[in-house]
Amino acid sequence: MSILQHLGENMDIEARLAAIEEMQGRILSLLAKGAASPSGTMTLKEAAAYTGYSPDHFRRLAVEQRIIPFSRPSGQQKGKLLFRKADLDTFLDSSKKGGEETKQPGRKRKSKDIRLW
Repeated sequence: MSILQHLGENMDIEARLAAIEEMQGRILSLLAKGAASPSGTMTLKEAAAYTGYSPDHFRRLAVEQRIIPFSRPSGQQKGKLLFRKADLDTFLDSSKKGGEETKQPGRKRKSKDIRLW
């Protein structure tokens, strides 16, 4: 039974409009709650947006450099990547430049010192 039926057919237009807006608010809040998966996992795009990286760079960090833990529901070498929010939070905490300097992932830069002999 909808809200409009519950409140009755003899409602004026303002009351109906208010009931519709209330229902719309409920629907939007349910959709917002349902946006995060119940198990706390995120897809590649969601995880990249959460951490602030581009999806391509984020995939490289996870798959090629093995810095960020992930799982594949298919169990095969290729396929959808899933990330846990707790793992992403750990990655973000460890990558912050805080009190201690951590070695950044990536290839080594050439030395600026040129030695001929």
